[in-house]
Amino acid sequence: MSNKTRSLIFVLLLTALALTACGGNIASSNQPALPAVNNGEGGGEEGGVEAALVTYSDAAQGFSIGYPGPWSQDKSVTEGVKFMGGDDWLTLSFVTPSAGTDAMTYAQNDVANVSAAFPGFKQVGDITASTEVKGAVILGFTADGTSAVTGKAFTAHNEIYYIPLANGRIAVLTVAGPENHYDREGVRDIALTFKVNK
Repeated sequence: MSNKTRSLIFVLLLTALALTACGGNIASSNQPALPAVNNGEGGGEEGGVEAALVTYSDAAQGFSIGYPGPWSQDKSVTEGVKFMGGDDWLTLSFVTPSAGTDAMTYAQNDVANVSAAFPGFKQVGDITASTEVKGAVILGFTADGTSAVTGKAFTAHNEIYYIPLANGRIAVLTVAGPENHYDREGVRDIALTFKVNK
């Protein structure tokens, strides 16, 4: 090995040691940080359901539920609750079906209402019993959406959990948002946090 090669290896080793001592950060401090942008369609701080959940409790209505921490409550909703984050949102409402109507039957009968409420409605698969949320059945569907942030059209991937309650009512949890935010486990985690307190 020539002296020139040894010198080059020595310089490279010293550089590597210096970088290690500095934490490996060689970025120029003159470079400005790029701002985070939430366009309502690509995630951002409020996009999707993957953020850590915060518990909302409503003593008057007798329930609690988790929602993504960055989202905000729509205070105009007084029966049940609604939270929004960018173009994503969730609502929790309660229905009292006719006596003897189980969650599956109610969900099957509700498809027509959901279809009318969501333009471009297309059911995804069959209405299925949840293996994770006790007694619940799930309606998955896509629909047309328009970003409140950018005004652009998008395809939404939404889920509704119909959760039977002991008093004959059914809790209806709807989680909606752009298809590129859809996270089955995140929606399920929200459903799993739902508790009735009275």
